[in-house]
Amino acid sequence: MPSSSTPMDLRRRLVTEALGCALLVVALEGSHHVAEHLGASATEGRLFMSLSCGAVLACLLWVLRPLSGAHLNPALTFADALGDRTPWREVPLYALAQLSGSLVGRLVAHRMCNEPLLLTARMPAADGARFLTEMVATFGLLVVVRGCVRTRPSATPLAIAGYVAATVWFTDSRSLANPALVLARAASAHAGVMSPWEVESFVAAQLLGAALAVFLFRWLLGGAPRPASTAVETVVFECAEAGPAHLAAALFNALAHPDRARAVVSPPPGSGLDDGPPPAVEAVMREANLRAAPLRDRNVPAAHYVLIDVAGHAPGMDARVRERWSLSALSLKDEAGAKALQAALRLRVHQLLARQGWERLHVVPGGPAPEGPRALT
Repeated sequence: MPSSSTPMDLRRRLVTEALGCALLVVALEGSHHVAEHLGASATEGRLFMSLSCGAVLACLLWVLRPLSGAHLNPALTFADALGDRTPWREVPLYALAQLSGSLVGRLVAHRMCNEPLLLTARMPAADGARFLTEMVATFGLLVVVRGCVRTRPSATPLAIAGYVAATVWFTDSRSLANPALVLARAASAHAGVMSPWEVESFVAAQLLGAALAVFLFRWLLGGAPRPASTAVETVVFECAEAGPAHLAAALFNALAHPDRARAVVSPPPGSGLDDGPPPAVEAVMREANLRAAPLRDRNVPAAHYVLIDVAGHAPGMDARVRERWSLSALSLKDEAGAKALQAALRLRVHQLLARQGWERLHVVPGGPAPEGPRALT
């Protein structure tokens, strides 16, 4: 389900991750407080927490996946990096944003419930059974994530939300297989939650479970080792009219993994593309924070060639052309036409990225193309 939202740079993606983690913690702690306030039993309290967390998490995944990938979990970011799909340089930033968001969510939840934010001083109570519980819960979460991305990408938000809701019932820690929630729950004076001394043990168990799931799926998918680093592929966009190729290349560069592919614009002779896109297209690109793609250097070979055909008008096809995108006639003299072009091109760009494995955030190489951006949660 391609999104029509604006592509996010790293700073905005980090803020999105922090926001998602904060809202998830508010839901978890708020439901816990409401259950206590209503005098609910232990079983009823878990029902409150599982329903609220599952529903909130499903909503967050649907909304935030197209923006940041919606990891909302340092263990999933770690697993994505192990699979060579998220650059390792972004992992500490994602984890810091997730942990910070969780602590802010804890503070907000305590203020909402009129409780102080205090660190416990209790001694650690973690043992081998709880370590194994955390490892198994996180391992199961990664199995669900990678399995859905591989076979049922459209069902990913509901499957993950359902699994996380179930962990409230089959684990005692109620950390939801998430290191960010471990830290948030440790920053509490409640007698029923964990001690700060337990954080290292819980996080280690969760990262171990995530790593085991990554290696299991690597073996299940053929035992292929981590993909070797390759040169950045060059994708050429060409159109007989000014505007579509520039906009398609800019969208591609905003959504593609920068270490895998980049797009350039090829101006056909006499087309006027050297003068840049029309003003309406330029305005849409500025509004969406899209950077103009460079013109093609004829000395650099192209790995992929896309010919954009607008209402039957296109430059002559040659052996370099790998695919042809046919679009309906649109007026690029006004902003409405430019935005319609942007929506049409975004769908094609998402499909190309999924098919070639060039997405900025995706999990498992190969397999069927998903309905939307294959992002971790």
